[in-house]
Amino acid sequence: MATAMSTLYTSVVHSLPFVQSSTAQVLSVFSPSNSSKGPASSTAIPLFHNTTSASKLALVGYAALLCFLYIAGLASYRLHFSPLAKFPGPKLAALTLWYEFYFDVVQHGQFFKEIERLHSVYGPIVRINPFEVHVKDPDWYDELYTGSSRRRDKSAWFVGRSGGNSIFGTIPHEHHRLRRSALNPFFSKQSIVKLEPIIQDKVDKLCDAMKGYIESGKPVELQTAYMALTLDVISHYAFEEFFGLTEKPGFSPEWKKVLLATIEAGIMNRHLPWVADVLMSLPDSVAAAVSAPVAFFLQIQRDVRKQVETVLARKRDPSNENMHKTIFEELRDSNLPPQEKTIERLMDEGFILIGAGGETTAQTLAVLTYHLLNNPPILKKLRAELTEAMPEPDTPVSWQKLEQLPYLRAIMTECHRVQAVITTRLIRIAPNEVLKFREWEIPAGTPTSMTTHFMHLDPELFPEPYRFDPDRWIRAAERGERLEKYVVPFSKGSRACIGLHLASAELYLGIAHMIRRFDFELYETRSEDIEITWDGFAGGFRPESKGIRVKVLGERT
Repeated sequence: MATAMSTLYTSVVHSLPFVQSSTAQVLSVFSPSNSSKGPASSTAIPLFHNTTSASKLALVGYAALLCFLYIAGLASYRLHFSPLAKFPGPKLAALTLWYEFYFDVVQHGQFFKEIERLHSVYGPIVRINPFEVHVKDPDWYDELYTGSSRRRDKSAWFVGRSGGNSIFGTIPHEHHRLRRSALNPFFSKQSIVKLEPIIQDKVDKLCDAMKGYIESGKPVELQTAYMALTLDVISHYAFEEFFGLTEKPGFSPEWKKVLLATIEAGIMNRHLPWVADVLMSLPDSVAAAVSAPVAFFLQIQRDVRKQVETVLARKRDPSNENMHKTIFEELRDSNLPPQEKTIERLMDEGFILIGAGGETTAQTLAVLTYHLLNNPPILKKLRAELTEAMPEPDTPVSWQKLEQLPYLRAIMTECHRVQAVITTRLIRIAPNEVLKFREWEIPAGTPTSMTTHFMHLDPELFPEPYRFDPDRWIRAAERGERLEKYVVPFSKGSRACIGLHLASAELYLGIAHMIRRFDFELYETRSEDIEITWDGFAGGFRPESKGIRVKVLGERT
């Protein structure tokens, strides 16, 4: 691209003598030979001041002409000569990223809806910006999100400042594999099973807190309550100490505010990354005045840094090898090179765990509870299954046993399908491979994306896609259909969510105990309150929604 524009500039200069002449005049002002002729020619300013107004105007005109020619050449290249020029899509999107900026920033997270509209106009593959194509075909998902044997990089522009030096923010395939290999044991299914008592303890604390709402009669905002659960789990499991949010009044709603503010900021961060840099550099007093969530986030940053510094300063103790390690100890003791164990990098991993481990699972639990309470026959059927597995409300039951309950499993799959938390497209780049989609060949190195939200709500796969119907999975199994492969809430391939087993354990244990132990009723909550209306990586509810609120009527026997 740079070579093409350089050639264009050279041809323009050599074909227009007056441009050559004027350029030579301007350059002569700054040439070393001029400066040796005496004081009168030692600086550019006096000479420029001696030029006529007409000459100045001509120079401005020539600069404007060159700017116009550059823009025209760039537009021509993107529309007609780019390797992506052959793909269908709106011309404006092919010309500039401002198209996406408008829907993302000006219209507040609406680009995911615009992408879906573009597919309805242009077909299953669309060029959605100057550099990227988007595919809408469920059967092609495994080709893009494939295993580690085929390279898949992330898009540096799309990731932006999000994730920093964590595995989430790592661009190259090989570098990501190196970093992830050190964390895989920490989040393996075997490790989660071993430390399941931590999750159960936090679920018990949440249930204890629910008893207080029976007496007070006050409504509970479920997303806040479940976020207290998920943050307590991840903080205890991964850090030195757990936050204890399930034991605090109102479940510390400021955490929900700061995490949602972080998601909203992600929209701006992608297009204007310097804004986040400015906010993060503010002194505490200024940050508190500008934004309470920013000030709260800076406090979290300091707390995580303190934990990292403590762990790195502590020597490895071989006698404690069989004890549970924090994520920072796991990374410290891994075979990663020293540059992968800096304070800043470990902090980035910690922040990603808080963000990813808190919001997404909490939203899924809250929405699932809404659907159960809004569909009494489904709730009744689930309770019958849970009562058989848990004869007493507080009967201990393992995550693995809960996973084997057919109706609970169908309910969980249906919730993942109907309310995909991650609504943004996930970009992958095959740096050394031409990807083939039907009759199209996608050039190597092209950012290519799909959106699981579209796949989960595909009416050809799932009739009445917005209807919460767990029995569709029972019927599909009876027909021998494997529709589960089209439900991918944690994505797939080498970059699938590393915390999927932890999230699954939280979901099964959390919903089983809440539904088995308590009677709830919805409180001033409608279907509109759980409608995803904007995308900030995770989907967001409409601004006027007061959340998913319930009243705790009593304990079950």
